Amino acid sequence: MLPGVLAKDCKKMSMFLALLFYVYLPISSSKLTTLLKDKNLTSLEERLANLEQTIERRLNVTERVLGQLLTGKDNDNLEDIDVLALRSGILSAKSAPILFSAYKWSSESSISTRAIIRFERTYINPGNHYHTEDGIFIAPVTGIYMFHWTIATGGSSFSTQLMVAGSVRASNLVPHPGGADSSSAMVIISVNKEDHVWIQIYGSLEHVYGSSTAIGNNYQSTFSGILLQAS
Repeated sequence: MLPGVLAKDCKKMSMFLALLFYVYLPISSSKLTTLLKDKNLTSLEERLANLEQTIERRLNVTERVLGQLLTGKDNDNLEDIDVLALRSGILSAKSAPILFSAYKWSSESSISTRAIIRFERTYINPGNHYHTEDGIFIAPVTGIYMFHWTIATGGSSFSTQLMVAGSVRASNLVPHPGGADSSSAMVIISVNKEDHVWIQIYGSLEHVYGSSTAIGNNYQSTFSGILLQAS
């Protein structure tokens, strides 16, 4: 009677192991059944060993593919990856803000209509998406942006325009003050990735003040932008 009980227990154990592999391993039930019932394998141990080899082979492939996806390099195994450094790099890249704040360093006179106002220096410009050499901000991602600009002048009245990808998206009147004064504008708009954004003059022979500070008799013109929400 005892051998019969042991036989039943062994049968239950075999069924339990088969069920465990079926539930927890990413192998279809048909393939699992085929592996466990292979006629060329004479014992449960051989069948399980064969199944283990199949699983290990698939895990190795998965590890290699994940390594390539995480690093962008061929044949990179997860064991060779510095996970902490990789994690730090991913987090810093994702959390880097998209914004800039630029100001005009030197005053300009006799500016032609539709000329780009170049704000030559920046207070902050992570990622260098605003280009001081030409006054153009290039959007690194598609999303909702807020732009603000202030134009200080002492000449005649004129307009400034916020240009996005060559189209006027907002404008601001800079009135003739009868002396030195400034005018500001702010707008929240959608911008596509790689769109070029700049401020341009709409008027002729205009004057725009620039300075290192806005203290005393110095007047400062500024241009700022920030990503509010990525699409």
